[in-house]
Amino acid sequence: MTRKKAAAFKFKPFSDKQIKVLTWWNELSPVKDKDILIADGSIRAGKTVVMSLSFIMWANENFEGENFALCGKTIGSLRRNVVKPLKKMLKSRGYKCKDFRSSSENYLTISRNGKANDFYLFSGRDESSQDLIQGITLAGVLFDEVALMPQSFVNQATARCSVEGAKMWLTK
Repeated sequence: MTRKKAAAFKFKPFSDKQIKVLTWWNELSPVKDKDILIADGSIRAGKTVVMSLSFIMWANENFEGENFALCGKTIGSLRRNVVKPLKKMLKSRGYKCKDFRSSSENYLTISRNGKANDFYLFSGRDESSQDLIQGITLAGVLFDEVALMPQSFVNQATARCSVEGAKMWLTK
């Protein structure tokens, strides 16, 4: 039995707002010195797609060998809503993505142009979730559907962002 090849990600033209999200961190942006970007809007507006792509592009452009966090309500929802489409997008843009899954860790190593970084997957489902992210040093974090996560988890994750130049992306 042959396995079907995954379909390539089909990009639609980005809106002006989405282009701002994709480039808010670059040198030409008037808001490049800000540390947090929050995307709030209607369902199916493309927030998660553009935020996750922007996050990876920023990380790859600015860091090498650092740790980052991708956070969702559950690992399942994070993989379904963020990681699966993100891997397709990254492949179409020349990135390589290795997916590591075990009972103790879930992470992606994403590389392009000789630079690689690790992106750890965290679930923010309840108060005990803060214990899972405690202790790691991060250069950035993406929260998908942050409003669904306990404040203790969000606080712990933001406190982990102690690498110089760290930034945070939040979708509501």
